[in-house]
Amino acid sequence: MKLSPLAVGVAAAFVGSAAWAQSSVQIFGLVDVNYVRVNSDGSGSVSKLGTDGNLSSRLGFRGTEDLGGGLKASFWLEAAINPDEGTGGTTNTNNQATGGAGGGGLTFGRRSTVSLSDSWGEIRLGRDYVPGFWNLSNYSAFGTNGVGSSGFLFYPVPSAARVTHVRASNSIGYHLPEMGGLFGQVMYAMGENNSNAGATADDGKVTGLRIGYANGPVSVAYGITKTKISSLGDLTQSNIGGSYDFGVARVMALWGENKTSGNKTRAQSIGVQVPVGAGQIRASYGTVKASGVANDANHIALGYVYNLSKRSALYVNYAKISNKDNGKSFNVGLGVTAAGGASTGYEFGIRHTF
Repeated sequence: MKLSPLAVGVAAAFVGSAAWAQSSVQIFGLVDVNYVRVNSDGSGSVSKLGTDGNLSSRLGFRGTEDLGGGLKASFWLEAAINPDEGTGGTTNTNNQATGGAGGGGLTFGRRSTVSLSDSWGEIRLGRDYVPGFWNLSNYSAFGTNGVGSSGFLFYPVPSAARVTHVRASNSIGYHLPEMGGLFGQVMYAMGENNSNAGATADDGKVTGLRIGYANGPVSVAYGITKTKISSLGDLTQSNIGGSYDFGVARVMALWGENKTSGNKTRAQSIGVQVPVGAGQIRASYGTVKASGVANDANHIALGYVYNLSKRSALYVNYAKISNKDNGKSFNVGLGVTAAGGASTGYEFGIRHTF
C-alpha cells in the first residue's frame, strides 16, 4: 500500500519511524452539520447553522503497539471541532472553572490518553470521560446530541458544577477486561492545587465508578462521579440506566441525580429506537425535578435517522421542553424562555464519518 505524504507525516509526528513498523495508527473523525431553529416563549426565534445534531463532530488520532505476551500500549488523541465555522472546541486543564482553555483552537479536549492493557484490563492516563457520564449517552434515545436529547436534564444546573460532568483531566483510570458481559471503570483525577490553598486545596479532585452488564439484548449499568467544589459543597452525579432490544425496537430508561450541599435535581427519561428499513425512528420523554436550584421541567422529542451508507446519514429531530413553577432554566439548546415558558426546536442535517 502506498502511503500519502499526509499519512507519512502524521505517522512520523506521533509515533516515529521506528514505532511505525510495529504499531497501527489511525486518523479518524466525524463531521455533523445541521440547520436548527428554536422558538422560545418571550424571546422569539433563533435560526442557525449548527453542529452535532446527531453525533459530536471530532478529529482524532489513535494507535496501538503490540508489546508481546498480550501486553499492548495505546494512545488516543481526540479533538472537538465546529465544522459550521471551522473552529476547534474547548478543554479544561484542572477540572475547575479557572482551567477553561482552548476556545476556537484545536485541543484534544474530548480525549487525550495513553494506556497499557492486557488480560487484566486497561490502565489509562490523561483526559477521559468520567464514569458518571456514560449512561447518559448509552441509555438515551438521542444520546447527548441535538434538540432531541434529554441528556441536559441530567446535567448539574450550576455552571461551576459542569466542569467535570462529562470529562476530567489529570485522571488515572482502570477498565475491567471482558468478563462474560460484566464491565466496569474506576477513575481518580487531580485538581493540581497547592496543599496550602486552604478551602480550595482539594477543588477539582474527581473520583468515579461505573459497573454494568451487557449480554445479548439486555444492558444495564450504574455510574457515579464525585467532584470536589468548595464553593458548592461538592458535586455528586449518579445514575442508573438500562435497555432491552426486542429486535423490532430497543427500549431504554434512565434515572439520575445531581446533588450539592444545597441543591438537587432528579431526572428520568424513557426512550425507544425503532429500525425502519435503512433508517431509525427515535422518541423520548423526560422530566426533571429540582430543589434549591432551577425548576421542574419536561421534555419530549421525536426524530428520524436515514442511513445513506455505513458512514453517512441524514437526520431530522423535533423537541419541546416546558418549564414549570415560573422557572426558565431549560431550553432545547438555544434562546431563553420567559418564566414558566416553553422552548421548541427542530433541526435537520447530515453526518459523515471517516
